[in-house]
Amino acid sequence: MKKLIFSSLIAVLVLSFCQNKAMAQVEDNTVYNFVSMENPPSYPGGIASFYKFLGDNIKYPQQAKDDNVQGNVYVSFTVEKDGSLNDIKVNRKLGGGTDEEAVRVLKLSKRWNPGMQNGKVVRVKYNIPIKFSIPGKKPNPKVAKPFDGSTQPVNENTVYSFVSMENPPSYPGGIANFYKFMGENVKYPKAAIDNKTEGIVSLSFVVEKDGSISDIKAERKLGSGTDEEAIRVLKLSKKWNPGLLNGQPVKVKYNIPVQFKLPK
Repeated sequence: MKKLIFSSLIAVLVLSFCQNKAMAQVEDNTVYNFVSMENPPSYPGGIASFYKFLGDNIKYPQQAKDDNVQGNVYVSFTVEKDGSLNDIKVNRKLGGGTDEEAVRVLKLSKRWNPGMQNGKVVRVKYNIPIKFSIPGKKPNPKVAKPFDGSTQPVNENTVYSFVSMENPPSYPGGIANFYKFMGENVKYPKAAIDNKTEGIVSLSFVVEKDGSISDIKAERKLGSGTDEEAIRVLKLSKKWNPGLLNGQPVKVKYNIPVQFKLPK
């Protein structure tokens, strides 16, 4: 009888161990969304360095030049636990060879700093727009790609999400110029230096129809004065190019990460 009880206990412990191991493996493979992360993935040197890498490596496809195809290719990918990029997909296409070019260059990316959740390295899904623009040329409306909801009536007071826009707001000169402006103007708060505070402040704001910025909020805070500093500098921003819907300027909510990193 004692042998039977002991054997049953061992079987329960083995089963429990296997279940816990299986649960750990499931958790281990979870792909998190970068907007919900405590410490989202980051490109070495920051997002401005990432867009510089893209600018240095993208070759404008000849077909896109010939057809005057301009706009954003919206791409998603997974930053693996070792920082490599996987599962690269085009979520909204532009055409003319731009989609394939965006994917090609992303595959050349150096490894990212992986995302962290609860002190552990995790897999994270990341979304980015990659802009294709021909200097001195306006986009040809005849080759503009339609999107679901593009024919909806424009409501003057609606605040649209930038991820749903065919022509989202843009900073003059592109997103790399925006992060250059942020880098040149952000002053690392003394409290953050003393506390060795590093990480991401996630901001949201509304780009108004005239390109001005309003309703700035720190959606995810970092503390030690970094949140207030990110907002202060954002208020200094020049006017953006407003988002367009059916050819009309509209109000658009925009989200950006602002990275604070102490020099080593």
